[in-house]
Amino acid sequence: MVLFRPRWGCLMSEQMDQAPRSGTDSAPRGGGGLRANAIGLKDAIVVGMASSGPTASIALTIAAIVGVMNYGGPVAVLICALPMFGIALAYRRLNQWRVDCGASYTWIGRAITPYLGFMVGWIMLLGYFLGTISDVLPIGPYVLAVVRPSLAHSNFATALSASIWLVIVTVIAYIGIQVTVRFQWVLATIEYLSITIFAVVALVAVFSHHSGAARFSWQWFSWHGIGGTSGLVGGILIAVYMFSGWDTAVYVNEETERSRVNPGRAVLISVATLTFMYAFFTFAFQGAVPKKALLANGSDALFYIVKQVAGSPWDKVMILGVLLSIVGATQTALVAGSRIAFAMGGDGTLPRSLGKIHPVHKTPAIATLLFSGLALIVLWIYLLGSSSVQGAFSNVVSSVGLMFALFYAATGIGMAVYYRKLAARSVGGFLELMVVPGLSALFLLWVAWKSVPGLGGWGGTIMKIVYVMLAIGVVLLFVGKARRQTDYYDRPVEAYEPAGRR
Repeated sequence: MVLFRPRWGCLMSEQMDQAPRSGTDSAPRGGGGLRANAIGLKDAIVVGMASSGPTASIALTIAAIVGVMNYGGPVAVLICALPMFGIALAYRRLNQWRVDCGASYTWIGRAITPYLGFMVGWIMLLGYFLGTISDVLPIGPYVLAVVRPSLAHSNFATALSASIWLVIVTVIAYIGIQVTVRFQWVLATIEYLSITIFAVVALVAVFSHHSGAARFSWQWFSWHGIGGTSGLVGGILIAVYMFSGWDTAVYVNEETERSRVNPGRAVLISVATLTFMYAFFTFAFQGAVPKKALLANGSDALFYIVKQVAGSPWDKVMILGVLLSIVGATQTALVAGSRIAFAMGGDGTLPRSLGKIHPVHKTPAIATLLFSGLALIVLWIYLLGSSSVQGAFSNVVSSVGLMFALFYAATGIGMAVYYRKLAARSVGGFLELMVVPGLSALFLLWVAWKSVPGLGGWGGTIMKIVYVMLAIGVVLLFVGKARRQTDYYDRPVEAYEPAGRR
């Protein structure tokens, strides 16, 4: 995707940087605000990267993407990166307009309609809550695989070990964003270093024709090699899941230095870095072992690959890398979800208590504890429940990718609507402010549509659960409006008004 940036784009950014911070021009929520200028650009990037969980994402998807695309996975990653860049641009532009940890919930409510804004916020909450559940569930098995393999099949031991880690990341998130970021730096350093080293080892195995390794061929990336249309569509659906989470860098915008500039830069850099990492890691690991063996060890793919190409105890180091990635993703999902809930609580569209700030730590304390507490309850119910209960929760969690695709698409549409007057003034503006976010949003809506058959169809169990979750949001919307305890639904819709022609 060529991002068209003519001179007027630079002028627009300068004008917006000099404008008042509309996201902070009202009274702080909950009687106090989040800690301003607490983290820098690099910290915001680490938070966004951690939420996507590169190592964990590769571990969960490498076998699946090879199963549908053979060895053409990097093609799907690169194609998927284009709309992700488009949506990241939308986040950047909208954050320049209004700095608010509610992000798309606030932007769409102000640019299109408060009713759609609330529903987008509700979908964001669902996406991050389900994402937290999907992240925390594998923690137990990975911890036990490192410290006590004999207990790896014990549901109680699994739940206990996962709970301990969930409590740890919750306490850190509760204490403050600065402590959270320091913790994320430690996790990221170990995680990225380990997976990069093993990726190089796997790549050497491919090009040195290691026993069982696939022999590289440019045919991997041909139309026939990727499995044609069905293979490409399947690969793209997986790639969208891999990328999801980079937007967390924006939810800490009120706590970031140069809050109208750095969060936007952070999401763009996060998407660019994730694109390189996912393309490289997928390419490196996919052919290191026979395809049949890889598919047979899908749930433990990276562990199996490293064991085959590097042996023990290096396979345990890879398990540790995946574990740290999952822990990091769990914590950043908690950070994102609690700040979205904090924004909605502060507006009164959800209970006002969610909008309360800890007087010392300056974190959304109640929202953080509630988010984590619900995840902890679901974790124990799932692991100690019957097979039917586990099946029901698995169905719910499997819809997380759909949620992310929907609110990413809504953000792209929100940008096009808010900047429509500026877009009409030049060809460059039309391309950057309408075409890029519009096509990116359409792509993600297409991804959401194509993902439904894999979820059992429009009338399947998973989609019925999705309908119920969305219906709960609608009920909350009307209850909140009927109680007249918020002016959120009465706020006027806004649009960017360009200055006079230069």
